[in-house]
Formats: sequence, C-alpha cells, structure tokens
Amino acid sequence: MPIVCSLRTKRLVWTLTYIVVCFGLGAWGAYDYWVRIPRSEQEYREFESVKSNYDSLQKKADEGKKLTAAEVAMYDASKKRVAEFQPPPSPVPAWDRPLQLYVYTIGCGILSTAWFIWSLRKSLKNQVKLTDTSDDGVLQSADEAIEVRQVVGIDMSRWMSKSIAVVRGPDGRSIEIDDYLLQDGEQIVGFFAHRFEPTEWTIDAKRVTKDADDGKKTTPSSAATPPE
Repeated sequence: MPIVCSLRTKRLVWTLTYIVVCFGLGAWGAYDYWVRIPRSEQEYREFESVKSNYDSLQKKADEGKKLTAAEVAMYDASKKRVAEFQPPPSPVPAWDRPLQLYVYTIGCGILSTAWFIWSLRKSLKNQVKLTDTSDDGVLQSADEAIEVRQVVGIDMSRWMSKSIAVVRGPDGRSIEIDDYLLQDGEQIVGFFAHRFEPTEWTIDAKRVTKDADDGKKTTPSSAATPPE
C-alpha cells in the first residue's frame, strides 16, 4: 500500500493566508503611494492657497482698508471654499511616502508575497511517496527515486529535535523527509528507521527506551511528529 506524504493542511492554510495578507498590504501600500498621498497633497496645496488668499483679504479688511469689488468677490469665494474643507486637511507626514513604498509595497507586496509563494511551491514540490513497504517499493521525491532494496540507511540525528530524517541510497543519493511540513512523514521514517535500527526505533518512528530494571522490556518514547 503506497504512503503519500503531502504538505500538511495546517501549513498550507497558513502559507496561503500569509500570501493573501502580504499581497493585500502591498496593494494597500501601492494605492496609498500612487493615489491617496498625491490626492491628499494636492488637496492640502489647494487648501493652503485658498486659505492664504482668505487670510490676506481678511487681514486687509481688519486693518480698515477698503476692498475692491474684485477683492470682495475673491474674499467671498475664498471664504466659501475654505468652509468646504471640513475637516481642514493636514500636510502629509514626511515618513508616509517611504513607509508605503518600502515597507508595504516592496517589503510586503513584492518581497514577502514572492517569498511565501516560493516557499509554498517548494513545499508542494517536496512531496514524498513510498509506493510499497516491501523490497519492490520505491521511495520517490520530486527530484529523486530510490528503490527500497537500494536504501543503505537513514539519518535520524535530527528527527527528535527537528522532525527531519534523511533516507540514504547508493552513490550519495538521498531523500529528506521533513515531518514538520509533510503529513504522514513519520510512517515512511518509521518504516526505514525500524528496518535498519529495530532496537532504536519503532515502526511509528518513536525512539525505543530500555527498562532500567532488566534491560529487556522496551517501550516507545514520545514521537517527534508535530501535532496537526
């Protein structure tokens, strides 16, 4: 019976979530940088110009100077236009443009989104399959295929700490199984670990510990497999 180790559902969901969030932040940053900020700056410049005219004419009137007909018309128009800015616009902070460009648009939208897409593609590519748990079986990855009868050993040095094991074949060929990323990875790891080191590992990829009293009884220790 074949054993297929594909990307864990939890990892897939989280990676897709990161892609959506980073892309969304990047789109938000791009909109702010190219649309909102220029519009806000234009609105503030217009407000400042109108407010300057209004203040200048108001000061002249307060000083008792007579306004010409043109100035009166300009004063009324400026006063009306100033009243339309509610609330009055504020200048765009100096840090707003670089923040939206470098942090959100480039950092989140381009770099982070690309990195998570690359990570997802790599994880999906790293699927491992064991066609059969017999000498006729074949252990397959995206880049390598090793017949079970050709496997010379398995490196379990990082299994308990990192949930990573490396099945080694002839001519330096090898296939890495990362059980933190792959569902059911412990089944393939347990098969090879128990095959080559039956006194050290169980068929479930759990370390065997000897009873301190007689040295004969064995019980499996806790598995290194991460929970779903």
